[in-house]
Amino acid sequence: MKRLGGTDALFLAMETPSWHQHIAGLTVLDPSEGFGYERAVEVLSERLSLAPKFRWKLKEVPFGLDRPVWVEDDDFRIERHCRRIGVPAPGGKRETAEMLSQILETQLDRRYPLWEYWFLEGLAGGRVAGVLKFHHALLDGVSGASLATVLLDLAPDAPTPDVPDDIETAGPEPSSWELLARSARVDNMLAVNVTRYAGQLTRRGIALLDYQRENEATLLPSNVPRVAWNDKVGPRRVTAFASVSLTDVKRVKERTDVKVNDVVLALCSGAFRLYLDEHDGIPDQTLYTSCPVSTRAPGDTTLDNQISNMFVSLATDIDDPIERVQAIAQSSRNAKGMTEAMQAKQIQSLGETAPPLVLNQAVRAIHATGAMNAMPTVVNTVISNVPGPPFPLYFGGALATGMFPGSLILEAMGLNVTVISYVDRVDFGFAADPELVPDLWDMAEGIPKAMAELLEAADLGEPTHVDDPWGE
Repeated sequence: MKRLGGTDALFLAMETPSWHQHIAGLTVLDPSEGFGYERAVEVLSERLSLAPKFRWKLKEVPFGLDRPVWVEDDDFRIERHCRRIGVPAPGGKRETAEMLSQILETQLDRRYPLWEYWFLEGLAGGRVAGVLKFHHALLDGVSGASLATVLLDLAPDAPTPDVPDDIETAGPEPSSWELLARSARVDNMLAVNVTRYAGQLTRRGIALLDYQRENEATLLPSNVPRVAWNDKVGPRRVTAFASVSLTDVKRVKERTDVKVNDVVLALCSGAFRLYLDEHDGIPDQTLYTSCPVSTRAPGDTTLDNQISNMFVSLATDIDDPIERVQAIAQSSRNAKGMTEAMQAKQIQSLGETAPPLVLNQAVRAIHATGAMNAMPTVVNTVISNVPGPPFPLYFGGALATGMFPGSLILEAMGLNVTVISYVDRVDFGFAADPELVPDLWDMAEGIPKAMAELLEAADLGEPTHVDDPWGE
């Protein structure tokens, strides 16, 4: 029996009609001869044997007394999970993003394995696209990128990989009575778990204070301004895309002596500044972002969530692009050190401490009262940077020309930017509540402008041309 991990269970508990907890990846494909919907379903069916978790579904413990378990879907039918839909003419990036937005607005059916595949037809240039949508309880961004190595090939005519003999299974399905009996032990341990969790929090807090004192670092962001997207989120979603050259990102990295992720954050910071300057004005205080950080050990290929977060200043209060990226780099170093100090003091997930019954009631109370939105702003957005493959990939013989993530947004943080590198490009996927950011494309189009600004300030010339994935 494979019980959900605490973080996975927390993603389930946090889901409401407005707080979706699924993410998606859109891959634009240049189809080879004979490639279409039927071929896409055929490839998926072949490759899912290499990702057995995509055939597992949830079984809830009665009354929510313990975390759900994964069980095999004995009636698994891939047709339940696959859809095909046409993109409105002319089928460019805006029309494709509109379809992705609609896909993100509907929740996954928990009676079945928590994923869907959408085949989008009618893209510009004869292109098609595939959208893999999955619940965050199923896997995180890094394991999602690892899944791409199972679904995608290095050559258009690559053979179907062999299925290993020791493929993982969910094990026999327990009865509800068995789960209920096991939950009684967990219920008896609740007071012990809460006491242990409080002790772990205390030790972690002491470690953070020690780090702050020794490194003169800021413990948590303070005086963080509230901007338009830091408000109550609804069920609707809007997405937008942008791309820049990976070569240019690396050129700026070398010239300014920072990390690739610092340049990515600086590009988002520049885009935010351009957007705010045209709308409500750039706040005097800097915006902050939460950056998910993988805690996965090297070589760990399990498809579950192993992440923590660090808070980084986006230095939006600094006009000079070079000073801004260097300030972001310094904040990133401090945040990384603080994250390592926290990880040194192991702490179990809140999802392991409290049973789903308690978590679900707490989440619904917070949702109904708007408590999260009433709290002081700690971070303004979430920015994730997922390293992708530096070589071209194929799906069923069709060349992948671009990859754009569509991630979840949170209450009081109605904007998410997820970034993935692929071959010689860096693709940005923006997701937001359209009530909070109705003109998201204005923000996305600020990414190449921010890159041009950085290159000019660093005396690196003009931006490198980036091929359009749609072939427009």
